[in-house]
Amino acid sequence: MQFYTTQLKNYSILAKDGEMGKIKDIYFNDQNWGIRYAIVDTRKWLPGRKVLLPPDIFINVNKDDKYVAVEYDKEMVRNSPPVPENEDLTKEQESNLVDYYGWNVFPDNALIGTERGPIGTFEPNRSVKEKVPEEPHLQREQNGDKNEKHLRSEDETIGFKVHAKDGKIGKLVDMIYDSEQWKINYIVVNSNENLLEEELYIYRVEQIKTVDWFEKDLYINDSVKGISSSKPFTSKDEIIASL
Repeated sequence: MQFYTTQLKNYSILAKDGEMGKIKDIYFNDQNWGIRYAIVDTRKWLPGRKVLLPPDIFINVNKDDKYVAVEYDKEMVRNSPPVPENEDLTKEQESNLVDYYGWNVFPDNALIGTERGPIGTFEPNRSVKEKVPEEPHLQREQNGDKNEKHLRSEDETIGFKVHAKDGKIGKLVDMIYDSEQWKINYIVVNSNENLLEEELYIYRVEQIKTVDWFEKDLYINDSVKGISSSKPFTSKDEIIASL
C-alpha cells in the first residue's frame, strides 16, 4: 500500500514489552530512494541516544492505531551500540549496529514492474540537461561529506525547492512510499505559495534528474508549461485514492 512519509513520523514504536517511543524522522538512500531506517524518539526511557530501526524488523504496521510493532524488547535496544543523538550516523557506528542486531540493511529495493504512466506531466527532451546542473552536490560531497552511505533525512528534505527545466515548480511537501517494498516512489510538490490552498503534483522519483542537497534544490524532467496545462490535485487524500 502507498502511504505518506509524513504520516509515518506520527507512529509509535511498540517493542515486545511496551511502547518504545515515536518515529521522529526517516533515513532514506539518495541513490535508490529506499527507506533504510526509522529514527525513534526514546527520550522518556533512553535519553541522549539515537535509536535506528530498519523496516525489515517491523512485524506489523497498524495504520488505524498508528503504531509499528518490532521484534525486540526494550532491553535489547538499550544494550545496542550507542549512536549519539545529535550526530550523523557514521560507517563504523552502522557496522556496529548491523553486527549487534544481525540486520540485512541492503535488501533488493528494485521497483515492481508497472505500466502506470507518470502522475503530473512528463515531457521527454534530449536537451533537458542543458538547463539542469549536473550533480551540483557531487564536488562538495567528494570534499568532505561524511555521509558515506548516502543517507538523507526525510525531515530535512521536506521543503526543498523543486524546479523544472524552465523554471521553479514549487516546494516538496511530502513523499509517498510503498509499505511492502519500503521504497519512496513519488514526491509531492505544492505549486501554490498560498499555504491555505493546495495545488499538488506528484512525480516518480525516476523523473528526478539531480538534487543539490546543500542548496536544497531538486530538479525534475518536466516543464512549467506542461504543468500549467495539467489539473492539479487539491488534497493528499485525492492523490492516494488515485494510486
